[in-house]
Amino acid sequence: MKNMKTTNRILQLSCFILSGMAFLNLSCQAQDLKKQNLEIFQIVWETVNDHFYDPDFGGVDWKEQYEKYKPLVASCQSNDSLYWHLNKMVFELNVSHLGVVPPEEVNDVGDPQLFFDGTLGMDIRILNDKVVITRIESGSSAEKAGLKAGAALLEIDGITIDSIIKKRKSFPTPPFNDRNLRSLITQKIMESLYGEPGTAVGLKYVDLNGIQKEVKLTMQERSFPKAFFMPGLPEIYASVKRQVFENQIAYVKFDVFHPVLLDTLVSIVRETRELPAMIIDLRGNPGGDFNTRRTLASQFVSQRTLFWKYRSRTELREVYLDPPDIPFEGKLVILVDELSASSSEEFSGGLQAIGRAIIVGQQTPGKVLTMEVVPLPNGAIMIYPNQQTMTAKGEILEGRGVVPDIEVALEPHFLSNGIDSQLEKAIEFLKE
Repeated sequence: MKNMKTTNRILQLSCFILSGMAFLNLSCQAQDLKKQNLEIFQIVWETVNDHFYDPDFGGVDWKEQYEKYKPLVASCQSNDSLYWHLNKMVFELNVSHLGVVPPEEVNDVGDPQLFFDGTLGMDIRILNDKVVITRIESGSSAEKAGLKAGAALLEIDGITIDSIIKKRKSFPTPPFNDRNLRSLITQKIMESLYGEPGTAVGLKYVDLNGIQKEVKLTMQERSFPKAFFMPGLPEIYASVKRQVFENQIAYVKFDVFHPVLLDTLVSIVRETRELPAMIIDLRGNPGGDFNTRRTLASQFVSQRTLFWKYRSRTELREVYLDPPDIPFEGKLVILVDELSASSSEEFSGGLQAIGRAIIVGQQTPGKVLTMEVVPLPNGAIMIYPNQQTMTAKGEILEGRGVVPDIEVALEPHFLSNGIDSQLEKAIEFLKE
């Protein structure tokens, strides 16, 4: 009996020691997590403090944000809460091109149509408060399943469109305006329309006759390769589409201002410079490379022209367009919408400001800053704006966007008949 009591005491003591060791281990892990979180917080705050383009931080007391968010970050027990608070802090500045991206989302950062390998072959926009299919790609899964432009989506894989919209609205990203919010919602829904090739996707939709239908689609592999874009970001897809309307109006549409497309774009402009007019379709184009947008814009001026002004923390820099030997001197229309952002806004707003282009479509979201990418110790990245863009007239497009000269919305009943009302208006204007 005495030996049994001794054994029990030894077991109790062992359990106490093991429990203490586990507690110490958890305590050490918590301290390590807190240390790492605060290190990341410090990098994020100091990056904005030292390099954000506006030394006045848009009227926000940035030191006050330090005191407000540091204890919140220190108390974070999960990555979700860490990135929530970090982004809440930087979003206080209410500007685009600013945020902290978790490691697991780095390869998916940006617009889904640029990064994912599989596609259903359809495009969408929010029209009259409905998520409407605006385009069906020839030969795609969507076309083979009988989907038509003009139909409105109701569910994706059993998840209602309303619930996706509600969730995206719960944590919007700057700039805080209705156009950007619709853009963010559209991009969120598009994430479900792109993914891994071979993935099955179930859709419920309502056609223009009000009949609800369900269909199962399979994502197809993209038909063109990815290309490197910039350090810190994954490779992206970039393609160009061209045609000529009525033997007199050149038309070009491209996914993104990517250097890999520059030679093709310049060649198209040069090959069609004898035509009286051109349409550049930037709808859905989220932006891209500085040299690509500047070189393309240069094809449309006949003399050296002030195009943009960039304001950073330390200087105001002017950017000029240098004309080619033989520029395109015909009429120019640029199509834009709520998904035309960043470089698309600089390009279209810049050409509008110097009187070289007429803008047709819908007002853009106003995401017009240049950015830098900063790697963080845990594999996450931080994106921040280092320069503010102004047109040659001194207009600030951030938050405001590009306002069309001719405002036209897409209409579901026209789309169902193969009519793109924005493109039709552009052609009509050019034929006047």
